[in-house]
Amino acid sequence: MDRTLRFRLIREGALTLALTACAGAATDPATARLAQPARLANPVTTFNQLQSISAATNTTLWESFSVLAPYFTPAGGARFAVTRSLALATLPLELAARYSPWRRSVPLTTHHAFVVTSPKPDPSRLRRSGAATFPPTKLGKTFVWDPSTGGYAASGDSGAPANGERFLLYAISRRTGLPSVPLATIGYVDLTNQSGDSSVLGVTLVGTRAPAATYASYTVSGVDSSETLAGFATDGASRLDIHADVATTTSGALRMQAAIDVPAQSVQITESATVSGGDTAHMTTDLSLVSGGETVRATGDVAVDTTSHSGAGSMAVSVNACPFATIDFGGPDLVFRAAPGVALTPSDETTLRAVFSSSFELIATVRLLLVPAGKAGAGVTLGA
Repeated sequence: MDRTLRFRLIREGALTLALTACAGAATDPATARLAQPARLANPVTTFNQLQSISAATNTTLWESFSVLAPYFTPAGGARFAVTRSLALATLPLELAARYSPWRRSVPLTTHHAFVVTSPKPDPSRLRRSGAATFPPTKLGKTFVWDPSTGGYAASGDSGAPANGERFLLYAISRRTGLPSVPLATIGYVDLTNQSGDSSVLGVTLVGTRAPAATYASYTVSGVDSSETLAGFATDGASRLDIHADVATTTSGALRMQAAIDVPAQSVQITESATVSGGDTAHMTTDLSLVSGGETVRATGDVAVDTTSHSGAGSMAVSVNACPFATIDFGGPDLVFRAAPGVALTPSDETTLRAVFSSSFELIATVRLLLVPAGKAGAGVTLGA
């Protein structure tokens, strides 16, 4: 028997056995009496674990990185267009924030569409996706923001890595969505060559306001349409250890497989997702949170108009393979429907809201971390 078919039959058989243990699925009266409706063992704990995903990127430094990272490529600060494909990278973050049970301390300026005209870029200066290719004349250079051109320019500042480049980060204006004038430096990003064959790009995000600290450090490897990201992101308290494999299909869809450990919360989170679309973004997600012997799984399928940012869809949530609730998206707010035999508490609904938001926030986090590496994972298109 084919190994794939055998695995599928085993998995489906295990799922069938699990479902027969859920209330409403047991046919034997004795089993039905023993079966209990699905429930969250501790909704507050699950909520806190999910909130840690948002907390790690809920800083002014992360906001600045999200806004300015598209300007890092190509090296040297050449200006380029941030197209609809980049909007697809930040649309999940906006969707997450719209229905989130927590309030972000920094506004979401990253979803604002902005286009910068540019001359046709020099192909020799383009950084191949996933490869740490730097023009020799730019190695060891620090790039600063030039308000007059709306882009980065090389400076005489010291401190940049010898095997890469440094880009300063600034406080972002609420009015323009770009660095405030006069400029206020809050940190920097170092991009470095981490391998002899230039196939691994290192990215380090450092905040310079007291106390100075490293807020993200990771590598991106791979070329063309497939990339692997490995490292961490933190706000100083909550830390996400991230490993993600991201690939762009021939049809242009983005497929992501991510594993996240949150050591402070003793939780492991995995998510697979596919994002595709033109005028309408179609996102399918499959998120699992495992902690303390409990597995919370949420599978979602939503479509969002990239112009109006309105859409519809649903997410099915189970606890230990037993149906728990369905989350409907499409109206002014999320709608929660309990599975048969389940009575949702206010605490349950708050946690379900966190499940929905975290699923899409994780997609956006991975995609934004990939932006400095180039085009494939981030969806960045250079100006013509």
